[in-house]
Amino acid sequence: LDALVWPNRTWPLAALTETQWRSWQDEGYLVVPDAVPLRLARAAAAAVREYVGADDTNRSSWYTNVLDIYEDTLPDGKRPHHGPCGMVQMFHHSSLWALRQHPRVHEIFADLYGTRRLFVTVDRAHFKPPVTTEHPAWSDAGEVHSGLHWDVNTRRENWPLPYSIQGVLYLEDTAAAQGALRLVPGFHSRLAAWDAAQPADRSSERPEGEAAAALDAEALSVGAAAASLVVWHSALPHGPAPNTQSAPRVSAYLSMLPVDAAPFLGAQRAADAPLSMADAGTLAYHEEQRQLVYGLG
Repeated sequence: LDALVWPNRTWPLAALTETQWRSWQDEGYLVVPDAVPLRLARAAAAAVREYVGADDTNRSSWYTNVLDIYEDTLPDGKRPHHGPCGMVQMFHHSSLWALRQHPRVHEIFADLYGTRRLFVTVDRAHFKPPVTTEHPAWSDAGEVHSGLHWDVNTRRENWPLPYSIQGVLYLEDTAAAQGALRLVPGFHSRLAAWDAAQPADRSSERPEGEAAAALDAEALSVGAAAASLVVWHSALPHGPAPNTQSAPRVSAYLSMLPVDAAPFLGAQRAADAPLSMADAGTLAYHEEQRQLVYGLG
């Protein structure tokens, strides 16, 4: 695993089993059922539905938001809060904080990092209705969320990749074909061999061409029950699948990161460098709030 940082575990497990840890090492992802109480998952799902204006008695309400959250703007100049990529720009609802602060979630990430000194990332939710010809705008997730991608720079000059863990909590039962997370299991252990066969100027963010098609054929859609937490190492190519079922996929992105990131960064990085995109985004968010509230630089 010279291409990435992977800790040599010396700590006992509290939330995970040894079998789950071995699966995590081998596959680079893990499904942890019952990560939070079901009532908390249901409350967050209801909040997401309310925020995007979805009414299950009126299926057309699932498709009301058709603007691209990255490219389009509303009449007031703001970005849309939801669109065909499925992402929901909802960050601070109390139901999301109830998930982030649940002790079992902390225990899971403490097992994965080997430290209890963690902070939770500030991330968004997801609401993706089924693809249908009646609402063609929702058949195109947009460039950012089409195909497999990475949220870290995977090119050789950025090696070793940090030990960075991403996560999504399924708020409702999610079948594999229901727009579930797709990823390539075990890719973290063969990144170096794969990279050696790619052009030196390959994209750092996503596989391309024949390589993309080959990885797409390997990708697994990860279905799981409501209240399950799916975690994956950032080295795994991943992305959302089309929803070809009859109900929306409703989920919330959730991860924790170590307060002291230095052991997980790799020797070539400064000890205070962001561990991941989520780390950088959360730090930037807090910096913006410091300036807004306290007028500090």
